[in-house]
Amino acid sequence: MPDSITENEIFPVLGMFDVTDKKGTASHLTITRDGENKGIIWVSGLPQGKFKALIKDAPAIYKIPAQKTQANDDAMEAVEDDADASATKTKSKVVSGRSIQEGTLIFDKEANTLYVNIGNKYNEDQPTAVFPEMTVAEDSAAMATVEMTDDAAKKPKKSTTKKPVIKGITYTGTKTDVPAAAAEAVPEAAPSQN
Repeated sequence: MPDSITENEIFPVLGMFDVTDKKGTASHLTITRDGENKGIIWVSGLPQGKFKALIKDAPAIYKIPAQKTQANDDAMEAVEDDADASATKTKSKVVSGRSIQEGTLIFDKEANTLYVNIGNKYNEDQPTAVFPEMTVAEDSAAMATVEMTDDAAKKPKKSTTKKPVIKGITYTGTKTDVPAAAAEAVPEAAPSQN
C-alpha cells in the first residue's frame, strides 16, 4: 500500500525561500496556499508586498496577475501601533500595497530553485522564456538529444525567434525549509538490546 501523498508533493512550491534579485538584494519569502482555492498561492516577503499567483501548469508554474498587493505584515502592525498610540486620530491612514504588473512564478523541483519575474507578461506558450537561465538549460538539453543524420542537419540554422526582452524584477533562489516527509525519511539509530 503506497504512502499517502503529502501537500508538499502535490504543491512543491509551498514553503520558505531565500531569493535575490539581479542587484543582489536578498529577501526571505514564504509561499502559502489559499484556504479557499487550491489553484491560488500567496507570496509574501518581497518588497512589493503580499500578492497572489494562479496555477497554470501543475505542479509548479504560476501566473502572477496584475494586482494591487497587500501590505507587508510589519507595515500593518506599525500602523496599528500608531493608531493605538494616538486615539484621537481617525483611521484614515490605510496601508495598502503597490500595484504590480503581470508576471511568472516557476519552481524547478529537481534544482530546488524558485524563479519569480514581476513585470513581464505571462507567456502561455513558453512560460520559462522570461528566465534565460532556465531556457539555456532547456535548449542545451534539447540539442544534446537531437541526432544528426545528414550534412544539412549539421549546419547551424539561423534562429528566427526573437529573444524576449526581460523587464521588471526577477528573483531567483532556493527552498530553505525541509519537507516533513524528507525529515522523516532519515533513519533513526536502532535501540541497542542489552
